[in-house]
Amino acid sequence: MYGCLGFSSSRFYAQAIAALITRTGRETLLKTKDLAEEKLGFNVVYGDTDSIMINTGTRDIKDSLEMGKKLKVAVNVLYKCLEIEIDGVFTSLLLLKKKKYAALKVEDFAGEGKNITKEVKGLDMVRRDWCNLSKEVGNKVLDEILSGKEREKIIMELNDYFSDISSKMRNN
Repeated sequence: MYGCLGFSSSRFYAQAIAALITRTGRETLLKTKDLAEEKLGFNVVYGDTDSIMINTGTRDIKDSLEMGKKLKVAVNVLYKCLEIEIDGVFTSLLLLKKKKYAALKVEDFAGEGKNITKEVKGLDMVRRDWCNLSKEVGNKVLDEILSGKEREKIIMELNDYFSDISSKMRNN
């Protein structure tokens, strides 16, 4: 709706209504963040437009889901025409800045939580105009960072990997 009302060439252009949508969304997000932090004591790590992410501080999926359900119930009581849902559970998250992150996402979080995929949002490496080597190196770096290994081991493995890539490039 916002895109239609906020686009100046749209026949439904209405800047004031688009601004109202933005302001209402921002107020709702801030209210949700305050509720999560102040009332429930959760650690909000990210919130933007239509989502909020909390660090549950646990690796147990069932505990994470319980915290999510607690937040969901508390938020849904506040609004009549708005409902928040649990959209995902991440085991690892690299948050770079607004709308730019990489994470390991549990696909079957309602089940056993064994099916995990990498989710990349807004990072340049997902662009089609980047060369394959840049994407390959970027994916390797993300895989290592999100692996859960000790920091020193990650650094050593990436250093070896970069040396190998550098050598291969010098030798065509």
